[in-house]
Amino acid sequence: MNSKAKILFLFVTCLVGTKLFSQINNLEKHFKSYGLVNIQDYCPDIKVELAYSSTKNFVGIDMYKQLNKCYLPKEVALQLCKAQALLHEISDYYDIIIFDATRPLHIQKLMWDSLKLPIEQKTKYLAHPSSISLHNYGAAVDIGLITKDGVIVDMGTPFDFFGKEAHITNENALVKDGLLTRTQLMNRKLLRSVMLKSGFLTMSTEWWHFNFCTKEIAAKQFQLIP
Repeated sequence: MNSKAKILFLFVTCLVGTKLFSQINNLEKHFKSYGLVNIQDYCPDIKVELAYSSTKNFVGIDMYKQLNKCYLPKEVALQLCKAQALLHEISDYYDIIIFDATRPLHIQKLMWDSLKLPIEQKTKYLAHPSSISLHNYGAAVDIGLITKDGVIVDMGTPFDFFGKEAHITNENALVKDGLLTRTQLMNRKLLRSVMLKSGFLTMSTEWWHFNFCTKEIAAKQFQLIP
């Protein structure tokens, strides 16, 4: 490569890097540049209250810069709309509320670095940035239920609770031990039933987390969001 070509290459690299940095600092623009869609354009009844768009989260940092819209790949958005429709067939008193969805890889790294837990416990709740999370493809959602009166339905723990009470693998024992109430368990089962019927997959340690597909399929079907 001659000197002029090298200069041109460095200029283009710098330009692309600057553009990406600008988009990352404007997450809505960043998501749109990867073809993601606003879930409420397809299903206005779904509520959005992104936990990482304020300081009220486990790291105490507003990582999304007050973003108040949820962007997803269109296929994921349509499947979540299907879950909302199934929920309304059971009761139109409830809506789905989204706590987190597409999570850029640079924010995944920030979360990993900020979560002060032993490594064996940390990996139960958060993917290491090098291993990539389904959230980084927009192929996972963290959700709950909310009433038409604006009350978030009690699932026994808050979103992003790090403890066995958030697990879904042994919930009857949690009820027996007084760590969950029967009503809280029924609320979880309602949420899970509509998500599973619409094609989502569960995660054993988080009642709020649902995957659109496996990581292998996501890597083939969706773009990684840096």
